[in-house]
Amino acid sequence: MWYFAWILGTLLACAFGIITALALEHIEAKAGKEEH
Repeated sequence: MWYFAWILGTLLACAFGIITALALEHIEAKAGKEEH
């Protein structure tokens, strides 16, 4: 069953990375709108 935990952890890490990237992009877009 170790492979199930490994796959789950990998998917969780990927999801966290994607969410972080989207959040940073959203913050940058918001900051860009405020400047102009």
